[in-house]
Amino acid sequence: MKNTICPLAILTILCLFGTAAFCSGGIITGNVIEDTGNPLPFANVLLLRSTDSTLVKGEVTDIDGKYSFSNVQAGDYLLSVTMVGYATAYSKPFTLNGSDTKDLSTITVSKDVEQLKTVEVVAKKALFEQKIDRMVVNVANSVTAAGSNALEVLERSPGVIVDRLNGSISMAGKNGVVVMINGKISRMSSDAVVQMLEGMNADNINSIELITTPPSNFDAEGNAGFINIVMKQNPDEGTNGSFSLNAGYGVHEKFGGGLNLNYRKNKVNLFGDYSYAYDRSVQRFGNYRSIDFQGVPTETSSTSYRDPTLTINHNLRFGADFQLSEKTIIGALATWSQRDWTMDAFNDIRVKESGVLASNQEMIIDEVNLWNNYLGNLNLQHKFTKKQTLNLDLDYAYYHQDQPTDYHIKYYDGNDNITKSEELSSGKETPIRFTVGKADYVNNIGENTVLEVGVKGAFSSFNNNISLQMLGPQGWEIDQDFTADYKLNEDILAAYSALSMKLDEKTDLKFGLRYEHTQSNLGSADEPDIVDRNYGRFFPSFFLSRAINDNNKVQFSYSRRISRPDFTQLAPWIIFADPTTYATGNIRLQPAITDAVKADYRFKTVLFSLQYSFEDEAITRGQPSVDPATNKQVNTTENLDYSQGVSATLSFPVEVAKWWQMQNNFMALWQQDRSRFEGRFLTNEQKSFRINSVQTFKLPKNFTLEISGNYRSPGQRGFLKSKATGALNAGLQKNLGGNNGRLSLNVNDILKTFDFESYTTDPTLGFEYKGAFRFAERAVRLSYSRNFGSNKVKGNRKRETGSAEEQGRVN
Repeated sequence: MKNTICPLAILTILCLFGTAAFCSGGIITGNVIEDTGNPLPFANVLLLRSTDSTLVKGEVTDIDGKYSFSNVQAGDYLLSVTMVGYATAYSKPFTLNGSDTKDLSTITVSKDVEQLKTVEVVAKKALFEQKIDRMVVNVANSVTAAGSNALEVLERSPGVIVDRLNGSISMAGKNGVVVMINGKISRMSSDAVVQMLEGMNADNINSIELITTPPSNFDAEGNAGFINIVMKQNPDEGTNGSFSLNAGYGVHEKFGGGLNLNYRKNKVNLFGDYSYAYDRSVQRFGNYRSIDFQGVPTETSSTSYRDPTLTINHNLRFGADFQLSEKTIIGALATWSQRDWTMDAFNDIRVKESGVLASNQEMIIDEVNLWNNYLGNLNLQHKFTKKQTLNLDLDYAYYHQDQPTDYHIKYYDGNDNITKSEELSSGKETPIRFTVGKADYVNNIGENTVLEVGVKGAFSSFNNNISLQMLGPQGWEIDQDFTADYKLNEDILAAYSALSMKLDEKTDLKFGLRYEHTQSNLGSADEPDIVDRNYGRFFPSFFLSRAINDNNKVQFSYSRRISRPDFTQLAPWIIFADPTTYATGNIRLQPAITDAVKADYRFKTVLFSLQYSFEDEAITRGQPSVDPATNKQVNTTENLDYSQGVSATLSFPVEVAKWWQMQNNFMALWQQDRSRFEGRFLTNEQKSFRINSVQTFKLPKNFTLEISGNYRSPGQRGFLKSKATGALNAGLQKNLGGNNGRLSLNVNDILKTFDFESYTTDPTLGFEYKGAFRFAERAVRLSYSRNFGSNKVKGNRKRETGSAEEQGRVN
């Protein structure tokens, strides 16, 4: 391990050694108080040249009203202090010589009676904000998002595709997205994350950030980048919060609600939120395959009627921050979530030989999938100076999945005579544990350079206890082929260094290097060391941006990422769709490495992006294979040989009239996948496009109408093709005025077009496959939300925990 960390340690030492070259100039300190004698926190302190009052730099006072300017060149200056509700105050002019330290003592400000008159200013952000390194979806401003869940919001976001069947999220045509919540990676497998987001109330979400090329201080996990879900946080003084209620109906009932609370007093901040969601719905799945079985053309088709599926979600979060001194803050965070999913399904399976019905089966499935997860986080932030900050995080996370399933099967011949019946019972119990620690140090070197260094250790373990029993004459008999207890241990050590520089007024440069070393072992008592890996990787990143003028800006970026298999993708498990079709894990999965380059051009509010990526050993889910000797179909996760793609994105708003605004996003994609199949390679290419448009209409009497639509043309995943899909949604919102809240009515998937269909087209596979899936029905929802409590705004601390990446790999 010493050898693996050595290269990055040298880089970090060189960067730290170079710090001295940038550190020069004087220091200016002081404090700001009200005319009552109390310190004034969060006031703006501006350093001005006394000759012409031009701005040199600015600072904000801390909780005790203190401020400090460092690395100030010699000259003649004065200070101005501003804050809403107070008259502007100035210091006396003064002279700073060389590297002196100048203490200006106290500046007193008085309240401005005129400004204190109540004025309500409402500034509404656009639904989609394109920043230079990310797309921001302002969920709080979406009418159609009211009463829905986080997964539905993501499905409507530009460039994002949610595959509910395989439990994955892709962005810009790439799988391997890592989901963060408030900057904290959700350390679960992708399908567990999908389930969690499905139970997260969108009314508790402030915004969603889509980050396609993360810098080196982000974990290297995630080939497609990061999706950061920013929850609502109330930074107000005193006690305040918000609540929401919603109810809806599709084929069955849906309802839920959320509560957000915040208490801030002096140096203590307590915060928390809770949401509940109840969703009873109907799902329809279809599976078809044809194969030459024992010399006879054989077709097997099944239809699964899942009525009802019931999902009950609880999400609870509680935290506290304590300011020990003007330089040190400690905090704690605890979360709990539970997803209780139950399903009653009737599966109708029909087998035709040479076009004639030969047999059929009826399968009744009773399935429970119960997830519980707990997270505890301790964190510390210490500011050595105004320019140097250290953040420490320690996380412990525990997940537990219990998935018992009972199968009742009846077999019939071609004349509908019953031939036999079976009863099967499968079990899957999976406890998963993470312990993660990290340290991040930031040093603002002078005015134009920022150095970041950090280390991290993540230690994970899980047990995957699977079983399959069949009811026989003597009672329940264990099927040893599908019964085992697998254990996995994985340790990841990482270190990074990044340097950001402002080369001139219009040019910014950031580059970094991250190193991660992974050691993992998967096995059972009967089969030890099924997977035994020990490897290290470097992950460089580079960003360069140039503002040509106020209306034109360009940026170029490069990054390398890794996508490790989800824990339970590696371990064997089994879920039956019918007696001859099942899904399972894959112990042969390898991590995937992606290199991506991206160029962005912005003209005013119009953004154009062009990206190319090459993914070695790309991981793709739900790839079917059929055994010609038994006519059994297995769906599993596979490594492709590679996947490469080019995507072009155009994003722009249009103001048709003062009362009509629209936001449009277009993406064109070329993708090439090379798959391995029975010792040979299959290469598939696909050109596709995606459209996302939101129309917002401001109506009289505080009404707002929003209509949103998205369309995805046919695409591909490995050797599977997918048909086009899309949805039209609409919402009407009434602002009740004052502090009376908002009332919203919305309907999703108005045209009932949000279905997923996939199929094969290559005759050399030896079989033909078609799959059709509908996960949710058209539903109408009514929701009400309201804020309450104090509205005296004060700043709150933005932070993230250390266990983000690992939670993204729980299945």
